[in-house]
Amino acid sequence: MVFDFLRRKKSNNEMICIDIGYKNIKVVEVDANKSNSNIHISNYGITATPKECIKNGAIYDVSRVLDMIKQVIYQQHMKAKNAKIIMSGTNIITRIYLIDKKSGEESDDTIKKSIPGFFPLDIDNYQIDYKILQTVLDRGVEKYKVFLTAVPKKILQSYVEVLRGLDLKPLAVDIPANSTAKFFNRDIEVTEMEEWYRQKVYKKVGTEAFAVLDFGSETTIVNFLNDKILEFNKVILCGSSNIDEHLAKNMDIRLDEAEWLKKKYGLKAPRYNSPEEHYTSHEIITDFIERLVKQIANCFIFYQEHCYGKPISKVFIIGGGSQLAGLRQYLFSVFNIPVYPVGLMNLRGVELEKNLDQEKLNYLINCVGISL
Repeated sequence: MVFDFLRRKKSNNEMICIDIGYKNIKVVEVDANKSNSNIHISNYGITATPKECIKNGAIYDVSRVLDMIKQVIYQQHMKAKNAKIIMSGTNIITRIYLIDKKSGEESDDTIKKSIPGFFPLDIDNYQIDYKILQTVLDRGVEKYKVFLTAVPKKILQSYVEVLRGLDLKPLAVDIPANSTAKFFNRDIEVTEMEEWYRQKVYKKVGTEAFAVLDFGSETTIVNFLNDKILEFNKVILCGSSNIDEHLAKNMDIRLDEAEWLKKKYGLKAPRYNSPEEHYTSHEIITDFIERLVKQIANCFIFYQEHCYGKPISKVFIIGGGSQLAGLRQYLFSVFNIPVYPVGLMNLRGVELEKNLDQEKLNYLINCVGISL
């Protein structure tokens, strides 16, 4: 589900993919080889997002954001002439609707006529896209199960302005949910939860229903995929940077000190001889994560009860926030299903330019996903 408003064709497979986050801007130069489905990452760069330029995905200062992206492209010697960009935040509305199938009427016509009745806002101010997931029987009536995405046109335009301001050929504006679905539509190798302390037992992503939790700086995005098709997406206004704020407020310390404590201890339980700061930070972080996971659990319930969803068989965690120490074990204790951290190198067919730093590759999943 790509917002391809620009109606232009690619001249080649090389492109620059951009992910503008609240905390960081990620830029990746990719060569997507159609003949063998491999992805070659030529280069990448990560830079801090200018303060007060973006909030919940909305770009408030296009020129400052453009300057930072141009610096990364110049410093990393990126040469690709095509570009894609990913937008995020609570301004993206995703919904699943059941729409009665009309005899003798094309599915597109039926859905387009039905959208105004389902969508509670002024649709003239939104760019709307949809995908038919399947046809189901609901109380004896045949219906389309439709995944709908809507983005305010004003916000979407700011992302288009970024692409055009780079003097590159703009290809598309995408959303994290679609990027995630593309990424997990390929073969992924993960370490079995029950064996992770002793040995690596690899399994590929199956075709059953599974969850992908994207722990970002400002948001946590919940995705449910069935047969590798996205069927549910929810943006929770709570991310890893909020943990820093929570720690700083409750411990009366600076934000940078709070971030240091988060990275050092995370959810790791303190021992009898642990310093007091470990006991205090553990209690505060656990309280925060507990409330966040309750919201995630509500998504599990909603998906199965209101979206004709199947039981979730496993959970994949991505994003910078997924590296919080002890998060994997905590999620396993709550949901009682395998939990797998997934990084870029778990994806089959990814090739890296020699000498590229692999330390921050896990931050680039969405960037690479939009290239697929």
